[in-house]
Amino acid sequence: MAPLDLASLNPEQRSAVVHRGGPLLVLAGAGSGKTRVIVHRIASLVEEGIPPWSILAVTFTNKAAGELRERVGRLLGGTGPSATPDRSAASDVRCSTFHSFGASLLRREAEAVGLTRDFTIYDEDDQLSLAKRLLREAGREADSAAARELLSAIDRIKNGAGDGAEVEDVLELCGRFERALRAANAVDFGDLLALPVRLFESRPDVLDRWRRRFRHVLVDEFQDTNVVQYRLLRLLCPTGADLCVVGDDDQSIYRWRGADVRHILGFEHDFANAQVVKLTQNYRSDGNVLAAAQAVIAKNPHRHDKTLWTERPSGAPLRLLSAQDERDEADRIAAELAELHSEGTVWSEMAVFYRINAQSRVLEEALRIARVPYVIVRGRSFYERAEIKDAVAYLRLMANPRSDVDLLRAIGAPPRGIGETTLERLSRHASAAGLCLFDALAEGELSRVEGLNAGSRGRLARFRDLVVELRAAAAESAGAAAEAAVVTSGLLERWASSSEPDAAERGENLRELVGAAREADERWASQPREAGEDLPEGGPLVRFLEEIALLGDADGEAGAERVSLMTLHAAKGLEFDAVFIAGMEEGIFPHSRALAFDPSREEAGGRGTESEEMAEERRLCYVGFTRARRRLFVACARMRALFGDLRFNPPSRFLGEIPAELFDALPSFESSPVRPYPGAPSANGITVDYSYDQSWRSPERSFPRRPPRPSPAPARPIGAMGLTVRHAVFGVGKVVSADGEGPDAKLTIRFPGVGEKRIVARFVTPI
Repeated sequence: MAPLDLASLNPEQRSAVVHRGGPLLVLAGAGSGKTRVIVHRIASLVEEGIPPWSILAVTFTNKAAGELRERVGRLLGGTGPSATPDRSAASDVRCSTFHSFGASLLRREAEAVGLTRDFTIYDEDDQLSLAKRLLREAGREADSAAARELLSAIDRIKNGAGDGAEVEDVLELCGRFERALRAANAVDFGDLLALPVRLFESRPDVLDRWRRRFRHVLVDEFQDTNVVQYRLLRLLCPTGADLCVVGDDDQSIYRWRGADVRHILGFEHDFANAQVVKLTQNYRSDGNVLAAAQAVIAKNPHRHDKTLWTERPSGAPLRLLSAQDERDEADRIAAELAELHSEGTVWSEMAVFYRINAQSRVLEEALRIARVPYVIVRGRSFYERAEIKDAVAYLRLMANPRSDVDLLRAIGAPPRGIGETTLERLSRHASAAGLCLFDALAEGELSRVEGLNAGSRGRLARFRDLVVELRAAAAESAGAAAEAAVVTSGLLERWASSSEPDAAERGENLRELVGAAREADERWASQPREAGEDLPEGGPLVRFLEEIALLGDADGEAGAERVSLMTLHAAKGLEFDAVFIAGMEEGIFPHSRALAFDPSREEAGGRGTESEEMAEERRLCYVGFTRARRRLFVACARMRALFGDLRFNPPSRFLGEIPAELFDALPSFESSPVRPYPGAPSANGITVDYSYDQSWRSPERSFPRRPPRPSPAPARPIGAMGLTVRHAVFGVGKVVSADGEGPDAKLTIRFPGVGEKRIVARFVTPI
């Protein structure tokens, strides 16, 4: 084996690699080469004669573990052009995920936890089936939703994240679930960590054996550890052990998943005499990008003190895209992407991040129109998401009840206790009688279906009545149809009452679908039509469904070269030449959930320290910024339609924390200061232009744009009699009457030369 070359490492990296004799905390800032430190440290230990099999390196993904093994093998095999990886030594080093390590440990200690070594690891479907069976045996609701909620609660308990009330509620079922797993000689995913912890705590002899086996332990992405993972490390590595943890408290963004930033913040307290090495040289981002990220994260009160620096040039200034609304924002982003591509940046080196999944809908539409190829990364296109497909199945059934495919999807979403056997019997009867499934639900037909008991017939009849009720709502408008589809069907309530981790996001997506349908209504109402021309057969709902179908079929350009669209959480660990962050407004990013807990807001009556929820939002902003190598674009909108509501959000406080000199030419007219929260003093004097300046457009661009929209603040209520308003198509008019209040009020407006039109208040602007 060739001698290990440490000359390529900077002084801090070398210090972390060669440290011996006790716990080590490596605070690795974004882009500072943390993986390089880990693999060099492992190779250095092996070079010193440490048996490879006594080294344990744990991380969070199989991909990351595989990369560690491969890079260690290359280092141990030498670095010259003819060097080959030393795969034998690398394979003896245990590089794995936490769960893979737990599974290996349990195979060896199976008898001690009531298993045999050939135990089965239940996947999600296996666990779901078991949970349904136990719920039925307990005489409780046993549909998929209830089973998933039970599994979610059990998982939180096993990972130390369940509260007392939750434990009390599911303790008996959790015990039954555990006994059933053991009876089946099986474990679930949570057991792979919980059982080793339980074993180590109850069997000192077993713990001692594993401590002697792994004398050198390294942990990657330490800031992402949850309670059980940390307990496992504390047991395996007592005070004074050779434990090296590498992470960045500024990138701890998975609190909702159980990660606890206090583990990395309190490491020096928990492990006495721990050495701390800070990796602060960034090799990824240009100076301006790094300075912006540093300015935002520096505002967090509880963090390890570290300031990143780079030898790279300052680079291009940040670009602030201030838009009238979310569609204008999406258009501007699409135009900038196209411009960068024309200048030589390949599509795959550009990315658009957003805080909320529902934001992707408008962005996708704009990119399709602009012919910018894109791919949804670690997620699905808006209309591909399961909850949206469920709602669209109702909409299509409302328009065409003969669609058996949509009926079969809708009848189980949300679950109604109508099982597969019942549906099979209904399908056989419909086929024999030559009927569609909806016609087979008619009262006279249901009584003829063989094998159905009274309960099954009653549930099927109630679903038939629901469809009839929904079809009546479909005649009014696409917006009314969509609202009925998500509310009357029970879809929205299903996610509102769910404790599943992504339940709130699914509900937000359903509300965004309603907003999309309302926008479709307004677009159709605003389009001039020839005399006598009316809506297509089936009304506005059919038109909306047609738009969805065509949008789904109009995929981006073929090939791997595509712009990446993803949530900010999904961006962790990635990097791009150019990054766009959409929706940088209070209530969007930072998220409204963080605002609700934020004692620093004026509305909360104080200027106290920001909440941990807000601190994590700021860390998420830091992660988003530091994904960019050269160009960073941040976007905000004066008004935004989201989840069916029109919002006027102030710019994000994070914009107000970026020094003004880091931006390119900032607007200086018709503007308002960027403030960290409503009513607070301006943080840096940056102003955001919300005027509809179209100079950013290139003359040769041919994709459609909307006309300018004025933006004066209303001096009188939007429904005030005689108020003068402007509409994008009909021009200036006066309010004659109003039905309701607020942005959803239905106004009757008299437009000179056009006549009276009935328009939803959100689509006009007072002047």
